[in-house]
Amino acid sequence: MSRPAGCFPRTKVRRSFPSGQTTASKLKALVAALDASRGAEAGDRLLTALGTTRGDLDDETRRLPLTTFHTALELFAAASSREDIADTWRYLIADDNLGVWMRAIRGTRKPEEAFSRIDGGDSEYGRTARWETFTSRPGFWRGRVVVVHDPALEEDGLLGLSRIAELSSVPALYGFGQGKVTSTGERAETAVHASQTYEVRWKMPDQRREVAGFGALGLAVGAAPLVLWPSILTLVVLLALIAAGALGGSFRARERERRRESSAQAVRVQALERSLRLREQRDGDAGNLQGQLVAGQYKLAQRMGAGASGVIYEATRVGDGVPVAIKLLRAAAAHDAVASDRLRREAEALGLSWHPNVVELIDHGHLPDGTAYLVMELLRGETLATRLRTVGRILTSELLPLALQVGDALTAIHAAGVVHRDIKPSNIFLLPMDLDNAPSSTRFPGVHSMNEQVKVLDFGIARVEWEETRITNMGAPVGTPGYMSPEQEAGGPVDARSDVFAFGALLYECLTGEPPSASPEERWRAGEGESLAPPAGSPSPSALSGVRATRTPNAWRQVIDRSLAQAPDDRYPDARAMSQALRALQEPAAETSSRSLSKLDES
Repeated sequence: MSRPAGCFPRTKVRRSFPSGQTTASKLKALVAALDASRGAEAGDRLLTALGTTRGDLDDETRRLPLTTFHTALELFAAASSREDIADTWRYLIADDNLGVWMRAIRGTRKPEEAFSRIDGGDSEYGRTARWETFTSRPGFWRGRVVVVHDPALEEDGLLGLSRIAELSSVPALYGFGQGKVTSTGERAETAVHASQTYEVRWKMPDQRREVAGFGALGLAVGAAPLVLWPSILTLVVLLALIAAGALGGSFRARERERRRESSAQAVRVQALERSLRLREQRDGDAGNLQGQLVAGQYKLAQRMGAGASGVIYEATRVGDGVPVAIKLLRAAAAHDAVASDRLRREAEALGLSWHPNVVELIDHGHLPDGTAYLVMELLRGETLATRLRTVGRILTSELLPLALQVGDALTAIHAAGVVHRDIKPSNIFLLPMDLDNAPSSTRFPGVHSMNEQVKVLDFGIARVEWEETRITNMGAPVGTPGYMSPEQEAGGPVDARSDVFAFGALLYECLTGEPPSASPEERWRAGEGESLAPPAGSPSPSALSGVRATRTPNAWRQVIDRSLAQAPDDRYPDARAMSQALRALQEPAAETSSRSLSKLDES
């Protein structure tokens, strides 16, 4: 009897194999596929047979025994078909399943780069499978999977079909659509491991074909008149039609590539947001310290959330009753040197960067058990990210007071020899305040004030100019995709101009509701630009995003375009220079444009 494609041969030498592991994302995809094709009852029956629930799949990065997943594949094949396993690829990259892809897509721009990281889900903890790349180029990847778990699990080919689904989904993460996967039949087996070779192909845009095709169309249209009425005039018309067709093909190819890049950027941002939400959920399950006394003087109240390196509580300073926020390392990271270094670095950067628009550092140190803590002023309000999720975007008249305060904060930060390296909406806090106590940067003639004070947060990955530690090694990019400058994303050296880039990306997102494109021409062009879908019930930024970008005042465009220049030397040299450019926007023309845009929204 023939063996199913992609399966492994039976081992001739039996041995004790390590138990394999995978991630819950794959089981989550199977259930979602059953829900879509057979109804939610079918998905529930599969989960019941496994002794699990839908709640167990909320975190797709959770580890799952490979034997359990193999049983799930058997149940899925019985309820649907074997062939449908490979078609679950689209559910593997669903919005609520992207957290598991963060390691593969962060810092990558092409599918062939992601394939080298695809083994993170299977082998990071289980250590029972690894992927090897043989050949990779645009549109093609060839490699193999090597497994050291029991090859008996591979004999029916179900795990192989699951791998085909996983491999075919990678190009779709970058906007290329489903990849075509074939198992080459090159199988190998030893007493220790077995392997299977795969090839993946995906369709690359071909601008020359588009140009030639549309040029040929122009030739076909103009050839008949030339044959019927040969003359210089008809020849000129024919050449014009050919040129117009070629130009149209070139434009169509560029537009397709722009949309693909926009789609890939949206996936990267969604994966990051999903990963951060999962991290907060895991931190939320780490226990509750409410009511405990920390460092002998801070009584913990309710839990406020979690940052990149710790859990944050509201607390009260016992001596004088002052409300504060205190960040503690998570229990699992309390004695981790790198996490401790991050908290120490945040304390050091905050101490150096004192400014009314930077969250104030009150105290920091270590508890008797070695746990690091950081005490900051307690802020009540909302982050800029929350504001954008609610309103979609912000008018220039409302954004300018906030932008000036961010610029002032960055100026002080850079003057202290600190580079923040993670400027983004979720790290900008909006604090309601009395207008009489507002900083001068929020009060000027002709511009509406939002009566809010900005506070820059989270210095956990900040770089202090004269001190570098293992947490900021060159070659290892740190930051948030979509806001990192090109040199930061490449893991190269960064300075204040990297924060300038992130500041420009933040301003663009505030004005348009979507991340910026790399090209200035595409950045401000009206059209059907794709963008992230906002939460249900909130205004959609995508419908008018192109129009809003086009209606953005030229002065704002110039400031943002310079800050988003690919080369650091082409940007503002520091935040002070960018702040000066922003202050120059306090012109009546800017307010007039804002009112016009407001009328456009109302219509």
